[in-house]
Order: sequence, then structure tokens, then C-alpha cells
Amino acid sequence: MGKKRIEWAQAKAKKLGFPIKPGVYAKVMFEIHPTKKKPCQICGKEMSLYYIYLNASFVKEFYKKFKVNLSTLDSIFDAVETVIANGVSESKIKKFLIDKFKLSDDVNESIKSIIYKCEVKSRNGKSKLLGPGAMSNYPDRLDGFHTYNRCCRQKEDTGRHKENMKTYNKDRRAYEYWSDGNIHAANKFMNSSYFKGTSADHIGAISLGFKHDPLLLQKMSKGDNSSKRDRLLPKDIELLIKIENENSGVTAISWFSEKIWLYIKQRYAIEQYKIDMFRDLLKQNMANYMEILWIIKEQCGKNGERFLIEKLLSPKFGYFKYSYKFNEKGQIIKCTERKITDATRKEIDRFIRVAFEAVEDYHEKNNRNLKSSLDKEDVELIKKIYDKINYEKFDEAFLILKELVENVQNKLLIKVKES
Repeated sequence: MGKKRIEWAQAKAKKLGFPIKPGVYAKVMFEIHPTKKKPCQICGKEMSLYYIYLNASFVKEFYKKFKVNLSTLDSIFDAVETVIANGVSESKIKKFLIDKFKLSDDVNESIKSIIYKCEVKSRNGKSKLLGPGAMSNYPDRLDGFHTYNRCCRQKEDTGRHKENMKTYNKDRRAYEYWSDGNIHAANKFMNSSYFKGTSADHIGAISLGFKHDPLLLQKMSKGDNSSKRDRLLPKDIELLIKIENENSGVTAISWFSEKIWLYIKQRYAIEQYKIDMFRDLLKQNMANYMEILWIIKEQCGKNGERFLIEKLLSPKFGYFKYSYKFNEKGQIIKCTERKITDATRKEIDRFIRVAFEAVEDYHEKNNRNLKSSLDKEDVELIKKIYDKINYEKFDEAFLILKELVENVQNKLLIKVKES
């Protein structure tokens, strides 16, 4: 059923002239909706599908500038009316909107025209200040939208609870800190002028085991980046392979997912119908790996932490010794030594502290849907790792860890091959 819906939506997108890329289903569902209004099935409140409602950061901006109390259920039209009722001139409001949405500086346009431009910019993912009354949820929902509207979203969508939104960033930290790649260079490139006005997208999601590295980042509109999340598309695989081929010795995947990535590269072209299965395979492998890290840390105490630092974290410390300049492909074109100061040394201390906090946070998240699939054979190998770590035989422990990681991947691959 889901596959048929996707085929239908893609055909409709082509007919409407929309390129097939992340976010296209939301565009199609919005375009074909007859009224652009939707009642909430929880409370009955009707809301617009246009991006006209203030997001939390914009509510704060309105208060800061005009001292008006608004909410995320107020539309930009409501906000403007409220501000005008408080005696603020229309020209001042126009200037405020033009500045916030980075529009062409033309205060002679009507306020309605300026609001229209703000809405379009938000709907196209160029601004995060406004949002819709209901979020797209195609192909899960046939009508294309969640049953609940913005008014009941935080209550109904457990993933949007404040605590869970906090843990999203903690999960991301776990992926970044324990994935391979030049983390320091990647963070610098993501914050460079190259990505100004856009989002830095991981071509292969780090939550699937791909590296956090400047070579593996691309520009993407903020809306498309949000829609993509951890999806894996054939064009992503092709681009990652292209990057590997263009950069000698580079692999796009972290060491603990190498066997799965090799299999995907060999099979994706003739088994594109399994693309979602490939993505689930990588995601399950990541969950298994993070659980292994947590078990080692939890069961082996300080020795376990020393082992993980020495074998997995310390190889990355060297990246922090340098400052980098990049070309538009994320290739490092200049690398200069940084002066080692107390602040530099603190970066390493923080790196270690946050890496271990992230493992703990990842494990403790209580509404995670994906559990590890480690079996008795895996547990026996983990016990062997304990023994070696407790006797501080870290090299031998790491060899067993490599064997464990390979076995875990092999068992996941067997399931895919049998499907």
C-alpha cells in the first residue's frame, strides 16, 4: 500500500513540475488540497495549511520588539493586527518583517504583500519563523496530513514533547562523537559562510553510521533538510560512492558499519526496492553499536572508559590541533597548526565528557522504538571483552570488539539476504 501511494505521489509531483527530492510529498499534498484548511481530529479546531503561524522564536521576537503577548497558535495576521491595535505604525511593522525574513527592502509594498512573501519563504524552507497548522504525514496518512493540528501537536506527538526534543540533540551528539570522520573540521565547515542561508546536510545520515566529515556534507534548504531526516535515497548512495571515488582512501561509512555499506554498494542498483530495508539495516546496526558502547562503559567502569578513550576517541584528538580552510566540496585546502592553550586542552576534556554523556543519554531515552538485537553469542563475546579490559589488555579487547561488530553485521545481512 505504501509503495503504491509513493508511486502515485511521485507521478503527481512530475505532473505538477516538482522535482523528486526530500519534501516533495508535502508539496504535492499541499498543492492538491482543495481548501488549504484542516480540522483537528482531537479538538476540532480548524487551522490553515499555509505557513502563517508564529513559531516559538518568532513569538519571542514580537515580544522583544513590540511587547505583545502572542502564542504559537496566533497567525502572522493576528500578530500584525494586535501590534497595530497597540498603536504601532504599519511602516514599522513592515520594516520588522522585512528585516526578520531578509526580504528586499521595499516598505512601499502593502503589508499583505509582505506577509505573503514571508509565508512563501517559510513554506519553501527558507525561514523557520512561521509554520503550518498541520504537518505533512504522507504516505502514512492518505490525506497527506497528521490527524492532529498544531493546537494538539505537542500533546499527541510524543516525539515533540519537550523532553524528547532535548534528547534529539543528545542523540545527534552520540552519533557525531562516536562516528568516524574529522569531527572538528566537519563542525567548522558546517558553520562556514558556504552554508549561509541553508542547512548543512549529511548526505548519509550519521544516525545510520555514516561519517561526520566535511567531505560528506551538502547544501540543502532548511525545509528539505527537516523533511529528509534519516532517509536513505538512491541518489544519496550514488553521491557517496562518487565522493569515495574522487577522494583516494576515503570511505563514507564508520568502521562499525563497513560490511553493511559494502553490501549496499554492491546491491542497491539492482535492488532499489530494498532501499528502505537497507536504511533499517544501518539503523539497527547503529542501535546495536551504541548499546555495546554503553555496556562496556557500564560494566567495566573506569577501565571501560579508558579503553573506549584509547581505542575509539583518542584517534580523533589530533583533529583539534589544526584550523582548516575548505573548498566548496568540503575538501581541506589549508591546514594550519593551532596554538595549544588551556582552552584547546579543555576542548579535548569536553569532547570526552560529552561523548560519554551522549552514550548514557542515548541508552536512557525511554521512548526509543528501536532496541538492540544483540543475542547470546554477542553477549558471550562482550564478556570476553570485559575480561580483557579488566586485565587492561586493551589491544586484545579491541580485537574481540572488532570480531563482535563484524558478527553483528553478518547476522543482520543474513536477514536481508533471506528476505
